[in-house]
Amino acid sequence: MSVGLKLIQFSINDDSRKIIADAVKGLSADGLYTADAGVISAKTANITGVEAAPTKIYGNDKAVDLQHSKGDVSVTLDFNKLPQDILNKLLGRVSDGKGGYTKGDKPNVAMLITTTDIDSDNLIYYGFGKGQIVRPSLNNGTNTNTEVRADDALTYSALDVDEWGDSIKTWYSGDANFDKAAMLKDVFGGYVAPTGSTGTTGQ
Repeated sequence: MSVGLKLIQFSINDDSRKIIADAVKGLSADGLYTADAGVISAKTANITGVEAAPTKIYGNDKAVDLQHSKGDVSVTLDFNKLPQDILNKLLGRVSDGKGGYTKGDKPNVAMLITTTDIDSDNLIYYGFGKGQIVRPSLNNGTNTNTEVRADDALTYSALDVDEWGDSIKTWYSGDANFDKAAMLKDVFGGYVAPTGSTGTTGQ
């Protein structure tokens, strides 16, 4: 069992799933973006469709086998705030050069969600090596005696990663063989942390 939501990180990758390490074309100079700057933070990350219930196969008047189908993984995300430039890049919105943005091609987005094991200080990671992000709705309300905030609510649809044979991969920092650098490289398409940096906070 996990508790809390410690961190969410993103990268934009090319068609071969290689991280785009460029502050203009990607999310930063090293390609990685961490939503961790005060109000720029995540509230929820609800993962659904991880596995599908099997279908019973019947014969001779009894259940004799189970037919398994793949899950359809998606993540509903709620951020207190994301920077507008990061949000537009994740959504694939294109600048008109005058401050306006319109719909463009959706980029390949990799994502890593970090939470904490309830029985220890070890971290549990949920990695998604390829997917796309949409913003289904925009809800705004008038301020009264208190301000009415509209969160950045997004939906991430995960795609299969060939090397994983799946669309989601998990890690546990308490595993004796856990290698954080290898995990980041795996999720974010070859990511290498800058010299002197761990690439993220925590374990």
